[in-house]
Amino acid sequence: MDGAYDNSKAYKLLRKGVKPIIKPRRNAKVDRGPPERRRMVKLIKRMGDEVWARMIGYGKRWAVETFSTFKLILGDYCLAKELPNIAKELKIKAFIYNTIISL
Repeated sequence: MDGAYDNSKAYKLLRKGVKPIIKPRRNAKVDRGPPERRRMVKLIKRMGDEVWARMIGYGKRWAVETFSTFKLILGDYCLAKELPNIAKELKIKAFIYNTIISL
């Protein structure tokens, strides 16, 4: 989740069995908020945003959302039956998808 969900209410809700991966706001204090949040703030201050994101897995949801959108627009199947043709079909679909999103 992004900084919009950086609040005690979100952390409290996620405490019911979900590991929160919420990027704290830039001005986040180490001594405020739930323990999970304070831990993330300390890690970011120690490592920096990019290292923290890779280590924690922050940002992976975009890959899932992109693939979901890709399938929604172009279908979740291939018409081709042989591997070389499947690869060609997927390359064409990727080209079409990239063209659409760059409009």
